[in-house]
Amino acid sequence: MNIKSIPYLLILAAFLAACSNVDDFSEITADATSTNQPRQPLPQDDLFARRNGEKNLTGACTNPDDYNRYFNDPVVAEHVNKLMCEADTNMAASLNGVEITDEHLAELKEYVENTILSTETKQYAKMMTILKWIRANIKYDYNDQDAYSVFINRVAVCQGYSNLMVAMLHTQGIKATVATGFLAQYGGHAWVYALADGTWYVADPTNRNTVYRMKADINQYKSTLQPWNIDMPLARDDKFVYDFRDKHFNIRQVLTSDEQVSVPYGALGYRITAFDPIDGINENVRELYLSLNIASIGQYALGLKNHGQNLTDIYVLNAENHVINEFDGCVYSIKYTASTKKTTYLKLLYVPGARREIKYPPVAEITSKLIEGLPNVEVIRFDESTLHFQDYAVTGCPNLKEIYINQNATLSGKAFDDLPVGCTIVRYDPLQTGIRPIYM
Repeated sequence: MNIKSIPYLLILAAFLAACSNVDDFSEITADATSTNQPRQPLPQDDLFARRNGEKNLTGACTNPDDYNRYFNDPVVAEHVNKLMCEADTNMAASLNGVEITDEHLAELKEYVENTILSTETKQYAKMMTILKWIRANIKYDYNDQDAYSVFINRVAVCQGYSNLMVAMLHTQGIKATVATGFLAQYGGHAWVYALADGTWYVADPTNRNTVYRMKADINQYKSTLQPWNIDMPLARDDKFVYDFRDKHFNIRQVLTSDEQVSVPYGALGYRITAFDPIDGINENVRELYLSLNIASIGQYALGLKNHGQNLTDIYVLNAENHVINEFDGCVYSIKYTASTKKTTYLKLLYVPGARREIKYPPVAEITSKLIEGLPNVEVIRFDESTLHFQDYAVTGCPNLKEIYINQNATLSGKAFDDLPVGCTIVRYDPLQTGIRPIYM
């Protein structure tokens, strides 16, 4: 570079940095070395699980934006029917999400045996007597929904009705679990699945004195009681625990202590379609490999956000997965156009908890709240093709220190909102001119 040109370039760099209208943030122009991209490791193909004869549970609508189909989806009852028939019934021996102390459970047992039941010996007869007592004695109204409070106060909505029924059945050694989902024409609802005398039954203690046989009577209830979540786990092996969550056959917990974990393609003979580990991930796990079968990491990725603090990377079989993809070890929702075989990145879904720096994939514009609520990320680097940032494009990242953007990018007045006062915007030259940073 001609030495005489340095003052002019410095003035030009300062002008470019000062042109942007961004409140409360410092801006600099980066040198060539500061725009080095984070590593982009190439995962081994054999670490991704492959199909091994598992059946697909097809037809359910898992997109809540498709309102009419999502909230009227009888096929999910068929999916649960198939999974429950293959499930480990010992999983229903626990109360799972129904919370009650041992003292209160003992009190409930005494009441059931001395007041509700009389000569019943079969599990089915006990179940029906308990169901009818709940229907006759619990008033529908809003109150505390835990099982013991419902028993004492005699007031509940559907969740409380179901919690109490499961607890009462449990005192009689009858395996049962709560299902939550949609009651056709009404809205969100909770009911009970109970295993009496070796047969699964569907019971709605809020609305009915009768029960359905889960398998034989499915056509009678599948359009009315549409399950989205089952409280009990469905199966467990030495590496994972499985359940049904958000209309998906889901991985609920990662037990293995391996650093690299390949998420399985299926279990119970059926394809797994979600990875939402709400019950935890072994602290030794560092890398996850999601195959083409995984279409969801949970509606809000709560399992990963709560339990993935030690994760460094998540890899997706990008070429074959047309719902989610991975970029720089992070997970994004995508739109795949089959005719052109084009993939468009839509939204950042999850950043591994141990990651402090991310690079965003090439997109033309960062729209409102496309990047929000990243508690650990300190540096975000945007591709040179990203030239527009809408209001609240990046928001709610309490530890963010630097944001790298093309020096020609345009920012709305509140493009970067609710970020630390010391957060710095670094404008870099995509041609890497070698201009030294100028701090404004």
